[in-house]
Amino acid sequence: MDRGRDQNTEPCVKNRSRLSLLCRAALLIFAIVAIGGLLTACFADEPAPDQSGTATGDKTVTFDAAGNPFVIAPPTDQSAPDYAEKKKAYDEYQAQLAKEPLAGKLADHVGHLRVATNFSWTLLTGYLVLFMQAGFALLTCGLVRKKNAGHLMMLNFAAYVFAFLAYYAVGYAFQFGAVAVNAAPINLGGTPTLNHFLLGSGQWGFLGGKGFFLSGPGYDAGSLCLTLFEVVFMETAGYIIVGAICERITFWAFLLCEIFIGAILYPVFGCWVWGGGWLSQIGSTLNLGHGYVDFAGSTVVHAVGGFAAMALAVILGPRLGKYGPDGKVKVFPAHNLAFVVTGTFILLFGWMGFNPGSTLGASDLRISVIAINTNLAAVAGSATALFFWYY
Repeated sequence: MDRGRDQNTEPCVKNRSRLSLLCRAALLIFAIVAIGGLLTACFADEPAPDQSGTATGDKTVTFDAAGNPFVIAPPTDQSAPDYAEKKKAYDEYQAQLAKEPLAGKLADHVGHLRVATNFSWTLLTGYLVLFMQAGFALLTCGLVRKKNAGHLMMLNFAAYVFAFLAYYAVGYAFQFGAVAVNAAPINLGGTPTLNHFLLGSGQWGFLGGKGFFLSGPGYDAGSLCLTLFEVVFMETAGYIIVGAICERITFWAFLLCEIFIGAILYPVFGCWVWGGGWLSQIGSTLNLGHGYVDFAGSTVVHAVGGFAAMALAVILGPRLGKYGPDGKVKVFPAHNLAFVVTGTFILLFGWMGFNPGSTLGASDLRISVIAINTNLAAVAGSATALFFWYY
C-alpha cells in the first residue's frame, strides 16, 4: 500500500513543482513591472503619448527624395565654424514660413501621411513575419516522428502565446523603453515617449525603462506599431529553439524557456543593439567605426535563438533511443516531407516581410533592393545545399 501511494503521489509532487516554478517566474515579472511602473510615474512631465495617432508625423519628418529635410533646425553650437551660415539659413526658413503659413500646414500633413504610409508598410510586413510561425510549425513537425507531431504542434502554439505575454509585460519595455534616446525610429514618428533607461544612461544604456505592459508611455500609436513588428521578431527567436529540443523536452520546461526568451534574453540584447543601448553606440564612445550594426536580426534574432537552442540541446542531450549501446546512430526518418517543403516555402514568403520590413518605411524605396537580395540569398543557399548533398 505504501509503495502504491508513493507512486500515485509522485506525479502530484512533480506537478506542484512545475506550478511553483511558473508562479515564481510570474511573481518575478510582476515585481519588475511594479518597480518599472513606479519609476515611470516619476516622469509625468515627459512627452504625452499620442494614443490616437493624430499628432504623430509633422513637417519635422518631411524629406525630399534625396533625404533632405523640409525643416531647417536652429543651430546650437555658436563656436562651430559654419554657425553664421546655418543661422542665416534658419532665419531665412523662418521668414519664408511666416510669409507662407499654408506651406507649413501642408508640410505637416505630408509628414503625417508619410508616417501613416510607413505604419501600413511596417504592419503589413509584420503580418508576413507572423505567418512564418506556420512555416516553422510545418517544417519542424514534418521532420519528427509521427507519434510526436501533436506534442510538437502544441509547443509551436504555446511558444507564441507565452513568449508574447512575457514580451508584452516587460520585454518590450526592456528592449525599447529608451529607444528615443539614441535610435528613435523616425519613420514611425520617433516614439518620443520611450526615452528612459532603467539601467545606464546616455550612450551607455543597458536596459530600457518605459512601456511596461504597453501602458503609459508605451500606449502610443508609433510605439504600438513598433511593438507589432518587433514582437514577431522576438517570436522567431523563440521558435528557433523548437527544432533543437523537439522530442526531448517537457511542455512545462518549454514554457519556462519561452518566458525567459520573451522577458529577458531577447529584450536585453535587443536593447543593446536596436534599442539605442551601449553596443550600438560604441562607434561614438569607443570610435569603433559604425558601432555594432544588425539590420534585420542576423544576431539579435537568429544568433540569440541559435545559441539558446544549442545550450538547450547540450543540456537535454540526444533523443531517447537515438544511440544504441554500441554508440551507433539510429535513424529517425521524417514522417512528412510534404510538410517540410511547404513550411520552407512559407518561411521564404515570410522573409519578404522580415528583411524589407526592417526599414520600417515604405518611403524608403531601397526595399526593392532588399527584397531581391533576400530572394537571391535564399535560392543561392538552396542551390549550394542541393549540390552539396548530391555530390
